[in-house]
Amino acid sequence: MADEDKTLDVTQGLLTDLVPTETFDPVLSRTVSIIQYVESKEGESSYPLPKLSIADVPLESGTDFKLEYKIGEGGLGQVEAAKQLCFNRRVAIKRVRSDRGNEIAEEQLKKEAQLMGELEHPAIPPVHLVGVDDSEQIALVMKFIQGNSWLEIMKRDRHKFRENELPQWYVDKHLKFFLRIGEALEFAHQKSIIHRDIKPENVVIGDYGEVYLIDWGIACKLNNDQQFVGSSYAGTPCYASPEMVTSSPVWDVRSDVYLMGATLYQIISGKPPHLGKSVLEVFKKISNESTPQLSEVCPSTLRLICSCSMSKDPEDRYTSVHAMLEDIRYYLTQGELTELHAKATEDLQTIRSLVGSEDEFFDEIEVIGTRCRFRLEEINYRWPDNRKATIQLLECLEILVDDAINRKRIAVARTLLKQYSDVVSANDFLNTDSSSLITSAEKRVAKLADQLVSRSDELGTGIQVILIEEIAAQKQAYQDLRAAYINLKNKSK
Repeated sequence: MADEDKTLDVTQGLLTDLVPTETFDPVLSRTVSIIQYVESKEGESSYPLPKLSIADVPLESGTDFKLEYKIGEGGLGQVEAAKQLCFNRRVAIKRVRSDRGNEIAEEQLKKEAQLMGELEHPAIPPVHLVGVDDSEQIALVMKFIQGNSWLEIMKRDRHKFRENELPQWYVDKHLKFFLRIGEALEFAHQKSIIHRDIKPENVVIGDYGEVYLIDWGIACKLNNDQQFVGSSYAGTPCYASPEMVTSSPVWDVRSDVYLMGATLYQIISGKPPHLGKSVLEVFKKISNESTPQLSEVCPSTLRLICSCSMSKDPEDRYTSVHAMLEDIRYYLTQGELTELHAKATEDLQTIRSLVGSEDEFFDEIEVIGTRCRFRLEEINYRWPDNRKATIQLLECLEILVDDAINRKRIAVARTLLKQYSDVVSANDFLNTDSSSLITSAEKRVAKLADQLVSRSDELGTGIQVILIEEIAAQKQAYQDLRAAYINLKNKSK
């Protein structure tokens, strides 16, 4: 968790128009970035950029691009639509905003162009050219995308149903967009590049269904340790992860995983995960409060995926975007089973906590554990390729075996242990620890059985003594009664 004092320093040095105010609305905010000059790495060669003629009105000759209109602007750059005259095609030109022009900003735009040049992927807009205009400003010429912001499409779709509803058509539609963005991000991660500003507003859906992850302005290259050590905050506050809001943030691919989780959260809930009246308030919430949870309206599977990807500790998140996307794909293709799996996972988490408690919850462990076992058995039968469910079934059986032994239920323990052994034998991917656990449990069951037999022998011997004494007493009483009868009979003669 981020230290509060360190969090307080994050907003220092923000550009004047980005200093948080009481009317700050994170949903509508632009990306916040405090850039600092980055020295070129040793061995990197600088190259002269070509001269580009960009004009509002084409000159008689020599004009490369005719500006048409402004598409939008961010914290440092602005994007304009232009006609590339030699090809008679529309392109997008990104340059540093006139009020942000300096060497550092120019260098960042150049870095953006270099990074995007490495990323040739269907969901990443291609860079056509990078050069300098007549004012010696760097200009990044990219593919023009005709379409709409994913955020706007999301808002329009949510107007078609009530707030407490979540129709399947909506979930399926937007998860397919989500997968496309995740695949682009996965490709970038393979090249050690992280985006750092993933959000629906930075995704464009083309008129023909194309999906593009845009605005790589604060993307960065990871070092040999697969980390990027920053000196200040960069990103959009209402989606930020805890490690991003410290005064000395360290990013890796799991930071992007968190941002993907925050985007998933917005798909389901209709709003970003972190809201507040100021940047500082949002940062404090991120650092000091627990991760926001989705409502019960959301399918259990998606709640678990979102919760895992947005864990406060990076160690508890998915280790890669690929792993997260696999769970999303399973949900889309195996909806019923993934929902059953999510419920079984919740049951397993519950019995884990009960086992770890100092109080005794034998009945609860048996009831919830048995339900969890049946659910995982169903998944194991219908979805044999789900290794995670198989491992969870073994864990559930292990807990139930231990509970049965503690409650001296030998027959139950032996039945569960036999099932555990059968699951291990049927799955080659399981390690040798499973076999050693079987051996250990069998010894515990055998020892318990011997103890019960011994106690049974002691109890049997005690009962036999009591019975012998009782029989002897009854025999003596019979003899006394018979003697009294004979004596009485003789007197009567």
